[in-house]
Amino acid sequence: MGYSPFSRRRSWRIVLYTLGLGAIAFFSFQAISQLVFSVLGLAPSTPKWYLTLILGGFLAVGGAATGLESLGYGPQRLMRLVSGAASIAVLGFYSVGKLSDQEPKLAVLGAVLGAVVGSGLGFWAGRGFFGVAIALVSSLCGYGAAFGFGVWTLIAVSAQKWGLALGLALLTGVYLWLTRRSLGWTYRQWRQGLK
Repeated sequence: MGYSPFSRRRSWRIVLYTLGLGAIAFFSFQAISQLVFSVLGLAPSTPKWYLTLILGGFLAVGGAATGLESLGYGPQRLMRLVSGAASIAVLGFYSVGKLSDQEPKLAVLGAVLGAVVGSGLGFWAGRGFFGVAIALVSSLCGYGAAFGFGVWTLIAVSAQKWGLALGLALLTGVYLWLTRRSLGWTYRQWRQGLK
C-alpha cells in the first residue's frame, strides 16, 4: 500500500475533531456540575433564589430541546437554535460568573450574551462540529436538570411534600430519558462527522 496524504490529513482531522469535543465536554461537565451544586443549597426564601430558577430554566430547556430533536420532534433548525441558546447561556453564566468573582448581575449578563451567541451557532451550525458540540453540551444540561430535580425530589420527600416529590420525581425520570436519547443522538452525529 502506498502513502496517501489524504488519509493522513483525515486522521489528523478525526483526532482534532474528537479532542475538541472532549475538551468541550470536560469544560461543560465541570461548569454544569459546579453550577448545580452551588444552587442546590439555596432555599426559595434566599435573595439569590432567582439564580436557581434561571439556571434550572436554561438546563431544562437545553436538555429538552436536544432530546426532542433526537426524537425528530419539531423543526430541527429551531430545536438546534433553542438548544444552542440555552446550553451556551449556561456556559456564559458560568464563565462570566467565574471571571467576575461570582457577581450575580454580571453572570446573568453572561448568560444573555451566551444565549445570543448560542442561538446563532445553533441556527447556522447544522450537523458539523459546532452542531455536535451544542448537542453534547445540551445533553449535559439535561443531565444537570435531572440531577437537580432528583435532589429536590429527595428534599421534598424529607419534608413530606408528597405531591411536589411526585412531580419532581416524574421530571427526573423524563430528563434522564431525554439525556439518554440526547447522548445517543450526539454519538451518532459524532460518528457521522468522522466520515
